[in-house]
Amino acid sequence: MKLSVVLADDEPIIVKGLGKLIPWEEHGIDIVGLAYDGKELLEMIEERQPDIVISDISMPHLTGIDIIKEVERRQLPCKIIFISAYQEFSYARDAIAYGAVDYLVKPVKKSDLEAVLAKTISLIREEDEEDQRRNKLDLLERKNRDDEVGGWLERLTEGTLSAQSEGCQYLRQKLEGPLFAICIVRIDPVGNDNERWPLQTQKLVEFAVHNIVQESIEAYGQGYSFVQAGSFTLALSYEEPGLPVRLAEAIKTNVMNYLKLKVSVGVGEPAEALMRIRDSREQAEQALSMTYFAGLNRVIRYRKLEPRKDREKELFALQFEIIKALTEGNGESALSKMNMLLQVVESAAIGNRQLAVSTCFSALLHIVQEVKKADVPMSDWGFDIQHLQSRLERYETYGMMCEGVYDMLQQLYSRIGDNPDSKEQKLISRVVQYIEEHYRDDISLESVAAVAFMNPYYFSSFFKKQMNRNFKQYVTDLRMEQAVSLLKHTDLMVYEIAEKVGYKNARQFSDMFKKQTGKLPQEYKNAMRE
Repeated sequence: MKLSVVLADDEPIIVKGLGKLIPWEEHGIDIVGLAYDGKELLEMIEERQPDIVISDISMPHLTGIDIIKEVERRQLPCKIIFISAYQEFSYARDAIAYGAVDYLVKPVKKSDLEAVLAKTISLIREEDEEDQRRNKLDLLERKNRDDEVGGWLERLTEGTLSAQSEGCQYLRQKLEGPLFAICIVRIDPVGNDNERWPLQTQKLVEFAVHNIVQESIEAYGQGYSFVQAGSFTLALSYEEPGLPVRLAEAIKTNVMNYLKLKVSVGVGEPAEALMRIRDSREQAEQALSMTYFAGLNRVIRYRKLEPRKDREKELFALQFEIIKALTEGNGESALSKMNMLLQVVESAAIGNRQLAVSTCFSALLHIVQEVKKADVPMSDWGFDIQHLQSRLERYETYGMMCEGVYDMLQQLYSRIGDNPDSKEQKLISRVVQYIEEHYRDDISLESVAAVAFMNPYYFSSFFKKQMNRNFKQYVTDLRMEQAVSLLKHTDLMVYEIAEKVGYKNARQFSDMFKKQTGKLPQEYKNAMRE
């Protein structure tokens, strides 16, 4: 621990002598100022905040007693050692009564100065340790209290907190109203690379987001927050209409600015009584679920959904027109009609993600089956019907699913009326391009088969036939080629190279590299340098 000292005396030769009397650096102390009267010393103490002050007790303008009183009054954290002449003994003892650490008699001896400094440093360290203990206890106490309040809030928003309970009484005191509302913040599932976060990173991110949420609440008014299943729930007390939405926008902006993360926020309607805040939470959850249709990284206010209309006839008619366009070779018309069909599905299923997925699945299944029945030339590849629904369910927003459906329809259309051999060449080129773009990610046989719209078992056979090696070996070879290039041309660490070529675990990467090349990555690099 590096300390600082200010030396003061109205005789410059004594100040200079103190500076050379002991090797200050060896004692872990920097001299940060020299003063020659009491007023200058007090200004220097306030400006430079030294840990230690060594000063003559009889100074012009302000005496030692004046200085120590001012230091105490202004709460300046420094330890003071006075220097006095023989005739000033009683004066020096008075200074100790006011809080000075000790006093030295002129002329100051090296051994005496070092002994007093050792005593002073020991006091400073003891106080630092005590401050650290106190801070830890305060932090623990605050955390325990925050956890307790968070538990009360969670029960309140679930409707299980008794109106007569201690928790309810506490929340009524802290949340004065007259309006109360719930906002729920969730880290977006795509666009943040969070699917690859290790557990420790997830905890750190959760902690950081929770801090930003709570600090944002404090900036806008009264409220508390708690974390539940990866979401951050805010209970707000306010007067000004529109405040919850403004706070939600501020949180979204702050999380992006400080953490570079995208979040979505659902905002419930205001409740006029604290015990009715459960309704606002249910509304906030419903609003947040609308990110599937509205899109991610948004603040969404609750709105009551209109009753769904039966549009089955319209859907069936559009399916017929899509099938007709495909079998007649009119791909542009098929895509146009599909766009209309997806708009109808969204309108019919608004607010219900599962209904939207199942309706799209049924429509696609019917279209594929009818096209296969039609008397049109078509390559004999297996369109992956078996995994179609699960693939549609994986899309995080309706817009993403629509893009996937367009892609599937184009793939289906591309299989009609062409030479199967040329189709296979185009398909394998597209698959290889996809692998080269995503080999750093956690790609699997299933995920790449989905890109080819094939059953994984069929795709495995197809890939091996086209590439003369199985999918797993191809990806491994590609990763090792890239790793060799990085070892040759960069100074990256082994664990950094592992991450860049798609391995989360550096040990697994090293084992695979040795299996492929006969050397560990570092051995390979050293051999190239030699």
